[in-house]
Amino acid sequence: MHPFRRLAPLALALLLAGCAHTSRTKHVPIESRPTPPQPTTGGATTTKPKPATAPHATPSSTASLHHRVANDTLAVHAAMARCAGRTLLPDQGSTMDAVNSLLADVRLALAQGDATHAESLARQARSLASSLGCP
Repeated sequence: MHPFRRLAPLALALLLAGCAHTSRTKHVPIESRPTPPQPTTGGATTTKPKPATAPHATPSSTASLHHRVANDTLAVHAAMARCAGRTLLPDQGSTMDAVNSLLADVRLALAQGDATHAESLARQARSLASSLGCP
């Protein structure tokens, strides 16, 4: 007799026993479950505006931030100009939309005086625009 034939009944018994367990949790429909308490929004909360730069920023470091934002956005505009007037693939079109959205966020951050956030957004836009691949 083949060795596996001797193990077949044992394997079958283990498989059946493994599936025979019953669930010990009580199933309750979602509609009949109690609703958890919701957070209160009674008072109007205002968020503090972000500082323009780090608290220890000097005028030269702020100027440096603005310089990096300008360089990144110029690189983004150059990359987008290379794609202007071309028929873009769907993924390139969505990338262009995302880059335009990031540039709008850069402008908003600068208008709010948050140069550090604007620099981060400009760097993201530059990285994304470099993936467009237009010659």
